[in-house]
Amino acid sequence: MSVAKCDLAPPKDVTLGAKSVMGAIDFDPYSTNQINTLVEAARFYDRELYTLEDIVSKEWDAPLQKRAFIGAPAGAVLTRRLLNKTLKEYRKGNINQAILWLAHNEALIRSPWIWDFPVCIPFKRLRPCWYDDELDVYRTVAPADWSAIFFLPPPSPPALFHSAVSRFNNTFNPVGRIVFNEYSGDSDWEKSYKVANKKPYNYHS
Repeated sequence: MSVAKCDLAPPKDVTLGAKSVMGAIDFDPYSTNQINTLVEAARFYDRELYTLEDIVSKEWDAPLQKRAFIGAPAGAVLTRRLLNKTLKEYRKGNINQAILWLAHNEALIRSPWIWDFPVCIPFKRLRPCWYDDELDVYRTVAPADWSAIFFLPPPSPPALFHSAVSRFNNTFNPVGRIVFNEYSGDSDWEKSYKVANKKPYNYHS
């Protein structure tokens, strides 16, 4: 059976890992009613009702402890827009922490700021899934691209930040290599990006 990429749900291991790291998922800005049976977010924006433009234009209203999960199933451009919007809402305090699943590996070069945060590069390709309504089960599909997982930890207090990063490491270390080094947060990359691309990085596109 052929399944459109926009209908794919995140890998089960990623959603389970996200709940383990954050305790629960309060908000998913890019989901569907069916996908949310897997993600189990307290609130979500239905991508069957809202366009991507609607979702990135509105101020996100994450409930409870503002723990978000973002899983963009396809397209580097779409993924970049969701990533930049997530960073904006995180900096504004509308999201307190977030696990992000990048199904399209090109997003890693289109959004260099990702490396300011803990990133898991899996040892093998993670399999997204789709809902088989005939058998009432989720089935996995073999992806064309390798993917990555990264974490926006709660920014304060410091003890909460470090304990959250530790949980991310412990949870996803069996999945792949965790990258988070002493230079994380250093914005010198923006100068290099401007030289290489002849324009500054656009956080709004």
